[in-house]
Parts: sequence; structure tokens; C-alpha cells
Amino acid sequence: MAGAALTASIDLEAPGKRIGYLRLPWSDEIHAYGVIPVPIAVIRGGDGPAALITAGIHGDEYEGLLIARRLIAELDHTEVPGRLIIMPGVNWPAVEGRTRTSPIDQKNMNRAFPGDPSSGPTAMIANFIERIILPHVGFAIDLHSGGTKSIYTPCGYVYGMGETSFRARKLAAAHAFGAPITAVVMATSSGGSLSSACERHNVVMVATELGGGARVDQDALRIGWDGTINLLRHAGILAGSSLQKRTALHHTASAEAFVMAPIDGLFEACVPLDQTVTHGDLAGRIWPMDDLSRQPVAVHFGASGKVLCHRTMPMVRRGDYLCHTGHPITDKEFMDL
Repeated sequence: MAGAALTASIDLEAPGKRIGYLRLPWSDEIHAYGVIPVPIAVIRGGDGPAALITAGIHGDEYEGLLIARRLIAELDHTEVPGRLIIMPGVNWPAVEGRTRTSPIDQKNMNRAFPGDPSSGPTAMIANFIERIILPHVGFAIDLHSGGTKSIYTPCGYVYGMGETSFRARKLAAAHAFGAPITAVVMATSSGGSLSSACERHNVVMVATELGGGARVDQDALRIGWDGTINLLRHAGILAGSSLQKRTALHHTASAEAFVMAPIDGLFEACVPLDQTVTHGDLAGRIWPMDDLSRQPVAVHFGASGKVLCHRTMPMVRRGDYLCHTGHPITDKEFMDL
């Protein structure tokens, strides 16, 4: 752990099942002279492959927290031929605050990688994961949902990039997870994400978006749990045979797939989640509330495909996202991106 500002209360490599926390030294009005305890568990039964399971990158996304917590409760080291590292509340200050970003430094954990060992809490946690954990794992599952602001159709997420062999492994992992849909995205504004960190370390990652809306969706929870177990079996990290599963790939190719608010007002969505739309179709209307004489402004889809995500908050400001789409692609098209 030399050179890292964080230290672990447990041995991250020893065999058995260990539950503890990362000691994040921090001093402010609330945490004077103490540490912020970031929960972590390690389950190791042998020298097989290793994986990292994360939830709580954003503190208001609850399905992933439940899946990670259940993994810790139910799995025993005798079921894990390799090593499984589980972080059920990565951005612990955000989880405690029930907020998307850390209430201490207002940073978004999924824009903080590779982190900084001497900066604020968010960057310090990101640095620990990037420098201490990722070099020693081959697979990762990052469990997200729409949080307070969004609702997603339950789906996986993979980056459509990398050398051919690495991309093929990601494609196999996405099918093993087996969400009804897997959205394929390229590295754009998310260069500070955990997904991008995994790309740097050649870690095969499947991220998720499992429902959302500041609640727990049972169907999304089931999809996330079943997918996590199956992918861990596929990777040889969890004992047992994996099921043969498939997912429908959908490419979110560019900014045109995102419908954005051109004015402030009250958004009236006209298309439900999961519906297939065509470029130019009506997405909804924004009703100005500061001037009752103004007519509503219609907003239209900029790209054809399936509606994967909806904003939950109807009151919007200019520049807010409203929804986004993805269009279906084949496995071959994924490999050729």
C-alpha cells in the first residue's frame, strides 16, 4: 500500500472471506482527525481469476447497492476459486448523503479516475482503485442505475473500443451478463470513468443501468443479480456452470442520440421507455412556466433507435438531457466499430 493515502483494514490478498473498510484520512467540520470508512469485502478461495464488483459510484443508485450487499452476505470463499473484491458503496460520502456526487468535495466519482492520492476524498478513492486494485483483476462489474434523475430500461454497458481480442472478451462478457439490452458507447466525455480506467488496465468490464428513479425496481434487481452471477461463473471467478445467454446490442453512437432541452420549462414526454422511434419523431414538448403567453416548444429525436433512458424530473433547464436512444447492431458491427 506504499504511496497510497488510503489503507485497508483487511488483507486484500489473503484467502478466506474478509469484511472491512478503506481508511480514508480526512479532516473537516464533520470528520476532524478521523477517517471516512469506505466498505470493502474480499472473498478468496484460490489462485484463480480475480474480479472487482462496484456499486455506489453514485450514491443515489440503489439496485447495485443491494446486489453488492447480497453478494457479501451469501457467497462463501469455498465458492470462489479465485478472488472477488466487492465495494458496495464506492463513493461512501455520496451513499451516506443519498446524492449523486460527494457532499464533501462535490465530485462525480465516475469522472474522477485515475484519481489523486493527495486530493479530495473522491479522487483518493479513485486513485486507490486504479493503482491498487485494477492491476490485479481481470474482470469488473460496475452496478449503476438511473438514480434520482433518470429511469433506464435495465441494460448493460460496454465500451466499443480496444484491440480485437480484448473487444471479443468484452462482447462475450456482455452476452454472459445477458441483460435484455446492452448499450455500446464510445469513450467521449466519460474519460474519467471507472470504465475508462478498466480499459487502461485491460480489465474486461460490464457496467449496468438497472432501473432508477430513486427506488428499487424488482425486475431490474433480478436482471442485475442473475447477470452478475452468470458473468462471474463465465469468468471462472465463481464456481458453477454459466448459462448460455444473449443480449441485444444497441449503439449510442453520438450526441444526436441524446435529446436535450432547448429552453427552461416543464417537459411533457410523448414517448415511453423502450419504444422504437425514428429520427425526427416527436419526443415531447417543453412548456414555458415563466411566461404563460409563450407556446410550448416541441423537441424531436435526433437519432433512430430504442428509447433507453428517460429523465425523471419534468422541470428542466436549457441544456438538460431529456432522454436518449440506441440503435441495434450485430456482434460483427460491434467488432468493427
